Amino acid sequence: MRKVKTDNSDLIQYLEIIKELKNHISIEEYRNEYRKLRSDNIPLIKAQKFKSAHTELRRLDRKKESLLDKFIDELNPVNQASAFASKNIDKLETYSLYRRSLLEKSDDEIVSLVIKQRTEAALEFQRSVEQSLEQLSSISSLFEAKIVAPSRPKRTM
Repeated sequence: MRKVKTDNSDLIQYLEIIKELKNHISIEEYRNEYRKLRSDNIPLIKAQKFKSAHTELRRLDRKKESLLDKFIDELNPVNQASAFASKNIDKLETYSLYRRSLLEKSDDEIVSLVIKQRTEAALEFQRSVEQSLEQLSSISSLFEAKIVAPSRPKRTM
């Protein structure tokens, strides 16, 4: 079982990026327009101005893609580093199959899966903490009742 991330700052950051991207043209529109400027007989300076005018859009898109890659790695039950380090063909193939199936999903599906996985892990952690607290309470009661630790003289050094 892989360790599931408990800090959700990356999900919050992803949502902020999506919100900010709504203030820009889509990355597809940008790429199409940029290709058009480059392929037509338009001076290069116009294409460069268009590109520099959309620097923030490109930066946000790169950050969004980077976060999605991290989410995909988090969802993949086979760790990339261990798959490559093992040099085990079956493990590498399993890693690739999981990755490929995750890449076929939409961005929203990937984020939903991450939220679901982290929620399940947090609930499991909560149950574990509650069980530990119950055990400690029981041990404390037994200790105070001196059932477990009968009175005996203090230790001396």
